[in-house]
Amino acid sequence: MDRICPYLALADDGRTVADGFDPEHRCHALSPPAPLERSRQVQLCLTEAHARCERFAAARTAWLAASSGLPRVAPDVDFGRTRLVLEPEAAWRSLASSPTTRFSRPAVLVGGVAIAVVALLVVSSLFGILNGAPPAGSDTPSPSPSPSATALASAPPASVAASASAVAAPSATPVTTPAPTPRTYVVQEGDTLNEIATRFGTTAQAIRNANGITGDTINVGQVLIIP
Repeated sequence: MDRICPYLALADDGRTVADGFDPEHRCHALSPPAPLERSRQVQLCLTEAHARCERFAAARTAWLAASSGLPRVAPDVDFGRTRLVLEPEAAWRSLASSPTTRFSRPAVLVGGVAIAVVALLVVSSLFGILNGAPPAGSDTPSPSPSPSATALASAPPASVAASASAVAAPSATPVTTPAPTPRTYVVQEGDTLNEIATRFGTTAQAIRNANGITGDTINVGQVLIIP
């Protein structure tokens, strides 16, 4: 029964086929199912040659596209044109939602460092007053600080330096590359598998595997899935 086209069946029962010519046979690759003359049944539908039938190829391509999540055959395929259907990414659907105000981590770290520096200056001023520093406007000259004291006062605390380095080197965000979208091609007059493969940068064997083709025969109007 493997030699018989799977789209050949009786008119009243789409799952039953007679072994040989029958006037009640219909081609269920078309919608609605079409009647078949005797010569077509004997020479094509009831033999292994049905794999080269343009109706079988188009129905099989549509079934593969529906079962594997690929785009369905375009309705204007009879006019010799191709159409590529793109589905929107799931991340795009959230762009229309209302934005929410959030504070980034680097901004919080910068604010914390600024507060720490201000607090350090205030504490240093109080420490100098408590240790006998003259008040503002006094005529008593203040002693010049030693070079070592100046270096210690100007050096930032270890925690402040660590926070500043953390702000200067934010973590990198990985970039996600979208998966390529499968392509389809409608066979034109004079096309061959090798020419089509060269045009799309693939191989003829890859096209055969994607479309269930065992030889080099392709038909005009046949829709091929290009891997």
